[in-house]
Amino acid sequence: MCDGTTFAAARATTLVVMYRILAVVAMLAACGSPGGGGGGGGDDTPDPATVFDPSVTRVVIEIDFEDGQEPFTGPILGFGDTMDVTVTNIDRVFAGKKQLTIPRVVGAMENIGAVADEELTSADLLALSNAHRDLRDGTGGKSYYVLFVGGHFADGGGVRPTVLGVSLGGTGVIAMFKDVIRTTSVPAFPNVVRFVEQSTLVHELGHAIGLVGNGVEPTVDHKDTEHGAHCTNDACVMYYLNEGASDAAAFAQKYVLAGNTILFDGACLGDVDALTGGP
Repeated sequence: MCDGTTFAAARATTLVVMYRILAVVAMLAACGSPGGGGGGGGDDTPDPATVFDPSVTRVVIEIDFEDGQEPFTGPILGFGDTMDVTVTNIDRVFAGKKQLTIPRVVGAMENIGAVADEELTSADLLALSNAHRDLRDGTGGKSYYVLFVGGHFADGGGVRPTVLGVSLGGTGVIAMFKDVIRTTSVPAFPNVVRFVEQSTLVHELGHAIGLVGNGVEPTVDHKDTEHGAHCTNDACVMYYLNEGASDAAAFAQKYVLAGNTILFDGACLGDVDALTGGP
């Protein structure tokens, strides 16, 4: 190419474009034009739980990353593919009744380049989403946008150095902070950092989907009212401390040692099964 782009880079770009096209086709096939309908009526759906409407048959997760901050991908010896954790858990949330499109390889994700700001607020993250997000909700389809960045999350209380990820209200936007994720590495258990990343992604998608009173109403008393839309069970991925680095690492180590597949507890699964009819 005239600008000196390597063949490998060109191939990666082609894979991203192909993934976007296939995802759009999956979202819109046989369901008309974007906007409105069963997907909740637009991108910034105020009620996340509308994704459980039976008319929403397709769920697409778009993943972008800051240069050098891509998610872990590929096989884990003895455990399968890294992204199996997210795919298996989100499929279980929907009781296997929705078509999921979740990229598993970096070539199916998009590199958005460098992000200069290392203290990212909700407004910063939404601005990045507005600049780079490709997929929107359509009739019969729901999309979520996940962005992997360096640096740290910041809010009115200042920089949050242990926050692994955030889900921004009803926007469907999730940010994952790779600098914090890397701090959870455990030399004796080299897979832990991968599971921390995956369990954090599952946790934040749980928020975006509406779990634990964030749109999905609890069927039993397990909402941690002191800490918002979180589960009271510390063995559940939706427990509030599982958003922090040290506790997430401990949770992930239990996962690695026990070989658990589903990270949600029975109460959280009961809530979503009440909406889907269960698996």
